[in-house]
Amino acid sequence: MHRRFPARATALPVCSLALLLVSPLAASATGPETMKALVVSDGHLLLRTVPKPQPRAGEVRIEIRAAAVNPADWKMARMASRMGPTPILGLDASGTIDAVGPSVEGWKRGDPVIALVRPPHGAYAQYAIVPADFIAPKPRTLTFDEAAGIPVAGITAWRSLIDVADLQPGQRVLIDGGAGGVGSAAVQIAKARGAYVIATASARNIRFLRSIGADEVIDYTAGPFERKVKDVDVVLATVNRADALRAIATLKPGGILVSIVGPVPADRCAAARIRCSAPGSSGGQPAAPYLRDVDRLADAGKYRVSVERVFPLSEAAEAWTLNEQGHTRGKLILSVAH
Repeated sequence: MHRRFPARATALPVCSLALLLVSPLAASATGPETMKALVVSDGHLLLRTVPKPQPRAGEVRIEIRAAAVNPADWKMARMASRMGPTPILGLDASGTIDAVGPSVEGWKRGDPVIALVRPPHGAYAQYAIVPADFIAPKPRTLTFDEAAGIPVAGITAWRSLIDVADLQPGQRVLIDGGAGGVGSAAVQIAKARGAYVIATASARNIRFLRSIGADEVIDYTAGPFERKVKDVDVVLATVNRADALRAIATLKPGGILVSIVGPVPADRCAAARIRCSAPGSSGGQPAAPYLRDVDRLADAGKYRVSVERVFPLSEAAEAWTLNEQGHTRGKLILSVAH
């Protein structure tokens, strides 16, 4: 596989990536103080043996079992040189605590967890260091592969619907792109909140969305969704800005459009007499409270993660290419071998 991404951020697709594998036999054997990790170096993804990180005060080290793929991963790769010489990407992880740093309370070696991990010391590795307030217990009802799909999608959906939109029981909510990672998380969170949930998807995902709680599913390939949905209280736009603009027509006056795909022009929102918000990242805000909220839904049988495909860590570039095509049901997962 010989694909390369540009050193600077450009519009080039992920299909220009390069993945070069360094054989474990060619590298030094993984020992007690080393680990295997997928690093970005000189425009390539390299599977290398690197030092195992050590937890400091307030941190834990996680032995990673699975990492989820997010669009942010391959977007960050195009700007990897800004993060240092050989950054490790990956935001979502599940695994078990391997070591606990000073001043960490309530956690011990062997505890199964999910985590929001921070590149350049990311989740595409056998081990990762994570602040204790960025982890939560792995839901008992989910496998490690499934649980790895929670952090980014679950936090984004929860912040958008609960913190920003203040979704209330009985309200009508439209999730545009309901079958994706954030979309499927949002469908379940909205349903658990007591909302009437409408989602857009292709025909192949209609049954899936109904199985996770959607009350109505609109096949976006069968005509403009904005002609079929009216008078909703909340819209969560997860697909693209063009869809976000079209979704304005579905909202009742006083409703809110939450876009995770970029801001919507204020004049368009004002003319429709709606509120519009484009929440950015949490800015370092502890992730644990959000992760625990989703945990509780999962263990109550109200939240699950659909895993479309599992790849070995060495095939991350292929997973990124598939992710960029934008038709994944749920999550793509990287399995981390030890």
